Amino acid sequence: MNAVYSCARLGAAAVLSAGLAACQAPSGARPSSSVESAAVAPAGTAQASPVRPLQNVKEAADLRIFLADGKAHPGWTPVPLKPSGQLYVRADAIIDRGDLMGIQSAADQAGNGLLVLILTDQGLAKLQAATAANPGLRLALVVGQMMLAAPAYAAPIREQQLAFPVGSVHNAEIAARSVAGVR
Repeated sequence: MNAVYSCARLGAAAVLSAGLAACQAPSGARPSSSVESAAVAPAGTAQASPVRPLQNVKEAADLRIFLADGKAHPGWTPVPLKPSGQLYVRADAIIDRGDLMGIQSAADQAGNGLLVLILTDQGLAKLQAATAANPGLRLALVVGQMMLAAPAYAAPIREQQLAFPVGSVHNAEIAARSVAGVR
């Protein structure tokens, strides 16, 4: 089952320079352990909005992808999960907004929202290197100051398009428009 997360901001004491936010899985939802959660291409989606090119505007939201794990690592930031548990997030981002060619909101076949990132060749190379060197972890997707998803991956990611489960199609559309710099 793909994990669907709703998020709330952390207090300032728990935030490092990365400005991460805590996630909460809705009741009955379990975090995903499948590679497909982070590496689904939009071809597996039921509906998708047009790809939005990124605008270089001041109002555009920042986007970052961090490595994360359920186990502690030296120097990684602990992020409390609600109602219980903890996720440990590496403070340096693998991918940022500059590594994207475009962004798209979509829905999977069940109608759940997906945020689809289209990586540049350089962004894909960075993601491949990071996931090859760190197998079996999670990719924490942060838009602005909110962690929207942290799906697991089992093998190095080799796809130029990544689809993250973000709950509803409305959530996906808001995130896509924010990162693209479109009002």
